[in-house]
Amino acid sequence: MKRAPMVAVVHCLGGSALKDGIVREELPHDCSAILELHPDGIRLCSYGCLGGGSCESVCRKGAIKVSDEGVAHVDRELCVGCGLCAKACPQHLIEIVPTDNAIQPLCASADKGPATRKACSTGCIACGMCERVCPADAIHVIDGHAQIMQERCVACGMCATKCPRSVIHDAHGIFTVAF
Repeated sequence: MKRAPMVAVVHCLGGSALKDGIVREELPHDCSAILELHPDGIRLCSYGCLGGGSCESVCRKGAIKVSDEGVAHVDRELCVGCGLCAKACPQHLIEIVPTDNAIQPLCASADKGPATRKACSTGCIACGMCERVCPADAIHVIDGHAQIMQERCVACGMCATKCPRSVIHDAHGIFTVAF
Protein backbone atom coordinates (compact mmCIF):
# COMPACT_ATOMS: atom_id res chain seq x y z
CA MET A 1 0.00 0.00 0.00
CA LYS A 2 1.40 3.37 -1.02
CA ARG A 3 1.94 5.93 1.72
CA ALA A 4 -0.10 9.12 1.42
CA PRO A 5 1.86 12.28 0.57
CA MET A 6 2.71 14.30 3.67
CA VAL A 7 2.96 18.02 4.38
CA ALA A 8 4.05 20.23 7.27
CA VAL A 9 1.49 22.30 9.20
CA VAL A 10 2.52 25.16 11.51
CA HIS A 11 0.12 25.42 14.44
CA CYS A 12 0.52 29.17 14.95
CA LEU A 13 -1.00 32.08 13.05
CA GLY A 14 1.20 34.67 14.74
CA GLY A 15 -1.49 36.95 16.09
CA SER A 16 0.43 37.59 19.29
CA ALA A 17 2.56 40.70 19.65
CA LEU A 18 6.15 40.61 20.82
CA LYS A 19 6.72 41.20 24.53
CA ASP A 20 7.87 44.68 25.56
CA GLY A 21 11.55 45.29 24.93
CA ILE A 22 11.98 42.54 22.34
CA VAL A 23 13.14 43.69 18.92
CA ARG A 24 12.79 40.99 16.28
CA GLU A 25 15.75 42.21 14.22
CA GLU A 26 18.03 41.82 17.25
CA LEU A 27 17.11 38.18 17.89
CA PRO A 28 19.33 35.26 16.84
CA HIS A 29 18.42 33.44 13.63
CA ASP A 30 17.95 30.19 15.54
CA CYS A 31 14.89 29.28 17.57
CA SER A 32 16.76 27.26 20.21
CA ALA A 33 19.09 30.22 20.79
CA ILE A 34 16.06 32.51 21.13
CA LEU A 35 14.59 30.16 23.74
CA GLU A 36 17.87 30.18 25.67
CA LEU A 37 17.66 33.98 25.86
CA HIS A 38 13.88 34.04 26.43
CA PRO A 39 12.75 30.75 28.06
CA ASP A 40 9.11 31.93 28.18
CA GLY A 41 9.11 32.88 24.51
CA ILE A 42 9.19 36.26 22.83
CA ARG A 43 5.49 36.79 22.26
CA LEU A 44 2.67 37.56 24.66
CA CYS A 45 1.58 34.01 23.85
CA SER A 46 4.44 31.87 25.14
CA TYR A 47 3.37 29.02 22.83
CA GLY A 48 3.80 31.01 19.61
CA CYS A 49 6.26 30.79 16.76
CA LEU A 50 9.65 32.27 17.65
CA GLY A 51 10.38 33.26 14.06
CA GLY A 52 14.08 32.44 14.28
CA GLY A 53 13.98 30.41 11.10
CA SER A 54 15.35 27.10 12.36
CA CYS A 55 12.65 25.35 10.33
CA GLU A 56 13.44 27.42 7.25
CA SER A 57 17.17 26.73 7.44
CA VAL A 58 16.73 22.93 7.45
CA CYS A 59 14.17 22.79 4.63
CA ARG A 60 15.90 21.47 1.52
CA LYS A 61 12.94 22.37 -0.72
CA GLY A 62 12.48 25.99 0.35
CA ALA A 63 8.94 25.10 1.38
CA ILE A 64 8.87 26.89 4.72
CA LYS A 65 9.54 30.59 5.15
CA VAL A 66 9.39 32.94 8.10
CA SER A 67 7.27 36.00 7.30
CA ASP A 68 8.16 39.59 8.10
CA GLU A 69 5.90 39.20 11.14
CA GLY A 70 8.11 36.38 12.39
CA VAL A 71 5.86 33.39 11.78
CA ALA A 72 6.68 30.28 9.76
CA HIS A 73 4.43 29.49 6.78
CA VAL A 74 4.48 26.36 4.61
CA ASP A 75 4.11 26.30 0.84
CA ARG A 76 2.12 23.07 0.45
CA GLU A 77 3.11 22.82 -3.21
CA LEU A 78 6.82 22.63 -2.36
CA CYS A 79 6.67 20.67 0.91
CA VAL A 80 7.47 16.95 0.70
CA GLY A 81 6.66 16.22 4.36
CA CYS A 82 10.17 15.08 5.27
CA GLY A 83 9.78 16.26 8.87
CA LEU A 84 13.07 18.14 9.22
CA CYS A 85 11.25 21.37 10.06
CA ALA A 86 9.19 19.65 12.76
CA LYS A 87 12.34 18.30 14.37
CA ALA A 88 13.95 21.76 14.24
CA CYS A 89 11.06 23.53 16.01
CA PRO A 90 11.75 23.79 19.76
CA GLN A 91 8.17 24.99 20.32
CA HIS A 92 6.79 21.78 18.73
CA LEU A 93 4.46 23.82 16.53
CA ILE A 94 5.07 21.93 13.30
CA GLU A 95 3.26 18.69 12.58
CA ILE A 96 3.65 16.42 9.56
CA VAL A 97 0.25 15.27 8.30
CA PRO A 98 -1.15 13.61 5.17
CA THR A 99 -1.92 16.21 2.48
CA ASP A 100 -5.57 15.20 2.46
CA ASN A 101 -5.89 16.29 6.12
CA ALA A 102 -6.77 19.78 4.92
CA ILE A 103 -8.77 20.96 7.96
CA GLN A 104 -6.33 22.06 10.65
CA PRO A 105 -6.58 24.16 13.82
CA LEU A 106 -3.63 26.55 13.69
CA CYS A 107 -3.09 27.27 17.37
CA ALA A 108 -1.19 25.35 20.04
CA SER A 109 -1.80 27.55 23.08
CA ALA A 110 -2.54 25.68 26.28
CA ASP A 111 -3.75 28.84 28.02
CA LYS A 112 -7.37 29.28 29.06
CA GLY A 113 -9.62 31.24 26.69
CA PRO A 114 -9.46 34.64 28.42
CA ALA A 115 -5.65 34.54 28.61
CA THR A 116 -5.40 33.55 24.94
CA ARG A 117 -7.85 36.27 23.92
CA LYS A 118 -5.70 38.83 25.73
CA ALA A 119 -2.39 37.55 24.31
CA CYS A 120 -3.30 36.73 20.71
CA SER A 121 -5.75 38.03 18.13
CA THR A 122 -5.79 34.71 16.26
CA GLY A 123 -5.53 32.17 19.09
CA CYS A 124 -8.03 29.47 20.02
CA ILE A 125 -10.14 30.62 22.97
CA ALA A 126 -11.44 27.11 23.68
CA CYS A 127 -15.06 28.18 23.16
CA GLY A 128 -16.06 24.72 21.93
CA MET A 129 -18.03 25.96 18.91
CA CYS A 130 -16.06 23.55 16.71
CA GLU A 131 -17.06 20.64 18.94
CA ARG A 132 -20.73 21.58 18.85
CA VAL A 133 -20.95 21.81 15.05
CA CYS A 134 -18.85 18.77 14.11
CA PRO A 135 -21.14 15.99 12.83
CA ALA A 136 -18.38 13.37 13.17
CA ASP A 137 -17.29 14.18 16.74
CA ALA A 138 -13.80 14.63 15.29
CA ILE A 139 -12.71 17.86 16.96
CA HIS A 140 -12.31 18.58 20.65
CA VAL A 141 -10.79 21.27 22.82
CA ILE A 142 -7.88 19.61 24.59
CA ASP A 143 -5.21 21.45 26.57
CA GLY A 144 -6.77 24.82 25.75
CA HIS A 145 -7.02 24.51 21.95
CA ALA A 146 -8.92 22.68 19.24
CA GLN A 147 -7.47 19.37 18.11
CA ILE A 148 -8.76 17.20 15.28
CA MET A 149 -8.82 13.42 15.30
CA GLN A 150 -8.08 13.09 11.59
CA GLU A 151 -9.24 9.48 11.41
CA ARG A 152 -12.77 10.69 12.26
CA CYS A 153 -12.78 13.96 10.30
CA VAL A 154 -15.01 13.95 7.21
CA ALA A 155 -13.64 17.34 6.03
CA CYS A 156 -17.09 18.94 5.99
CA GLY A 157 -15.56 22.25 7.06
CA MET A 158 -18.21 23.13 9.65
CA CYS A 159 -15.57 23.75 12.31
CA ALA A 160 -13.61 26.03 9.97
CA THR A 161 -16.62 28.11 8.97
CA LYS A 162 -18.01 28.46 12.49
CA CYS A 163 -14.78 29.22 14.39
CA PRO A 164 -15.27 32.76 15.74
CA ARG A 165 -11.51 33.45 15.69
CA SER A 166 -10.80 31.82 12.29
CA VAL A 167 -8.28 29.51 13.94
CA ILE A 168 -9.34 26.43 11.99
CA HIS A 169 -8.18 26.53 8.39
CA ASP A 170 -8.90 24.57 5.28
CA ALA A 171 -5.66 24.21 3.35
CA HIS A 172 -7.61 23.77 0.12
CA GLY A 173 -9.40 27.10 0.64
CA ILE A 174 -12.89 25.68 0.30
CA PHE A 175 -14.18 26.46 3.81
CA THR A 176 -12.74 29.83 4.74
CA VAL A 177 -15.49 32.12 5.99
CA ALA A 178 -16.41 32.33 9.67
CA PHE A 179 -20.03 33.33 10.32
